[in-house]
Amino acid sequence: MNEIQKAILSECADRWFKNPAGITASDLGRKFGISNEEACKEVELLCEAGYGKMNRDADFTELSFDLENPQAGFTSNPLRTHVFFPSEQVLADAFYGSKLPRQNLPEYVVRLHLGAHQYGLVFFDEEVLSRYFEHPEFYEIEDSLAGGSIATTSEAGEDRHLYVRYGKCRLKTGRIAVSAVHKDLANMGASEQRYWHAHEISAPSIDTTDDNFQRFLGRTYEGAWVEYPDPIRNLLTEVVGANSDLNPLSLFTRTENVHLRMPVEQTYKSYCDCASELYKVVGPDALSQPALKALLQDRFGQTQADFIHPESKRPLSSLQLLGLLESNLGVPDAFNGPLKKVAKLRIEADHKILEPQASNRSYSSDFANLCSELKNGIAKIRAALAR
Repeated sequence: MNEIQKAILSECADRWFKNPAGITASDLGRKFGISNEEACKEVELLCEAGYGKMNRDADFTELSFDLENPQAGFTSNPLRTHVFFPSEQVLADAFYGSKLPRQNLPEYVVRLHLGAHQYGLVFFDEEVLSRYFEHPEFYEIEDSLAGGSIATTSEAGEDRHLYVRYGKCRLKTGRIAVSAVHKDLANMGASEQRYWHAHEISAPSIDTTDDNFQRFLGRTYEGAWVEYPDPIRNLLTEVVGANSDLNPLSLFTRTENVHLRMPVEQTYKSYCDCASELYKVVGPDALSQPALKALLQDRFGQTQADFIHPESKRPLSSLQLLGLLESNLGVPDAFNGPLKKVAKLRIEADHKILEPQASNRSYSSDFANLCSELKNGIAKIRAALAR
């Protein structure tokens, strides 16, 4: 290896540590006072010797500006050159031969320095998301079955800083994993990087038939305009729609719950806890008895006497009024049916001591199905009311 090649490798490593990207042979030529053609030849020799890879004959437009004649503006000229990427071994030798290892750099910054692709994926247990769902005051979260994003709010301290876009993929075990790119991980604060690293999956076995992961890949790498399936948002949208249909009445008294989320911990206890939060939005406490009674009176001629249980002589509960409305509409248990499933889970969350035992079962998928059943039930009631 000649001296100019040694200098090129050193320069490329230094630049990579500042910005992990390829460097053009034309830039190297300007740096070392040689022509673009000469620099291209040196890059070719380095690649042949295994010191890196290159994008050969990449076309660029080179802009120049004459300081002595600023009125002329920019001039452009076509440029064909190579783009050189130093090998991982070159980067490792340069990294460990520098002062960087003594700076205690965080995990994913080190990985970029050592040659990881900025947009290469790293995989984690889905539980990594729980930290952020537990503190909605510090984080803005967009979550779905295919992925989402997390960003810190102004209320969060500097040690909590992060902005990460993540995907979700199903593993062959049935569990759900989270993926994120090196670039977003490296931009996190040091404590956040340590937290994510603790949840990393080293060799995930991905189910390649997972449509949601394909949606994430399409949006992330191909710029495809794809909608991520979001069963919680879809359900809440249906709730708002039902209220809008009945304006000025409102069938539901609540349309949001900041604590409502997917059971990312993948335990039955987490599943029940999330169902308990769901129940607060669609359960009996969130159903408007005045609205239910008004519908039954106006649409079906029910009287106040019909709202008293014939045996107990007690007023009908919200769920009983809902059941009466569904029966009159010809859609029995459309919404009440799935709501009973949520009620059972809510009772277990609130009244049983549940072991937080992990499982290969995908409780987030189960929860998504539950939200979809509820959404479809409301849709059936809306359609029946519109007839």
